[in-house]
Amino acid sequence: MLQQTQVNTVIDYFNRFTHHFPTLNSLANASEDAVLAQWAGLGYYARARNLHKAAKIISHDYQGLFPQNFEQALALPGIGKSTAGAILALGFKQKHAILDGNVKRVLSRVHQVKGHYAQHTTLKELWSLAEYHTPDARIDHYTQAIMDLGATMCKRSKPHCEHCPLHNLCKSNIEQTQGEYPNPKPKKSKPTRSIAMLAFINKGSVYLQKRPSQGIWGGLWSLTECEDTPHTINQSMLEFDRTGIIIKQLPVFKHTFTHYHLHIRPIAVQCSSSSAQFYPINQITLGMPKPVSKILSQITALTHSSLRE
Repeated sequence: MLQQTQVNTVIDYFNRFTHHFPTLNSLANASEDAVLAQWAGLGYYARARNLHKAAKIISHDYQGLFPQNFEQALALPGIGKSTAGAILALGFKQKHAILDGNVKRVLSRVHQVKGHYAQHTTLKELWSLAEYHTPDARIDHYTQAIMDLGATMCKRSKPHCEHCPLHNLCKSNIEQTQGEYPNPKPKKSKPTRSIAMLAFINKGSVYLQKRPSQGIWGGLWSLTECEDTPHTINQSMLEFDRTGIIIKQLPVFKHTFTHYHLHIRPIAVQCSSSSAQFYPINQITLGMPKPVSKILSQITALTHSSLRE
């Protein structure tokens, strides 16, 4: 969960997730929908699917015990070189270097490493430094310490250099260039895409469909989507239910992904269709993307005021 998400955001999700899945076997035996429902809101949903897959592999192939071999750990879904190293260093006191975001920042400033992490030569240099500094003893203490150093002292902005145990060794502190390191990633303008989300409603229930495992919001349940043009909206309505009537067009809002902005136009449509994929709006427990949850909350308010059941 801490990959791509800050600690303060993770805490409540972690407590809820471990309450639902207190053991590895309980996670391995759960359905993907159940796992994604507890992950919904954290984003980067491939992480949840990989965690689920890894639990199944550990349960089936390793008798429920996390593999202590680096290559076996690295082969698990969702576990990269740094994560494998961190697990084996912290959990089993094996000597492996790590290179999470905090460690990258510490090493970049201490050694004034040029370039952004996305550049192969920069990443290669950082890995070399991480391996050089990893000690032979007290691996677990060192691993936790360098991560905490980045999180609490060597912050992105306003680092506490005066309290840092490395302040006499850090080139950036000595030369007062902390703001220059790590070198920022060259900015690129994000493209924008516009869609309409059609909420087909019948007697207080809404139609939801499961998204493909690959792509954005993989495996989550969502509303019907189409391009945000009058023609495609009308076409999508006719294909779903020729009796559908637009009751309300909610305000367009923006949802930002890593690589682009998505403008979403929510449209509430009263229809006469019914199927197993219609769910009572107030009783949905499926994993849904945040924008969909937001739209359904707005529609719930509408059902109490203007929508006719």
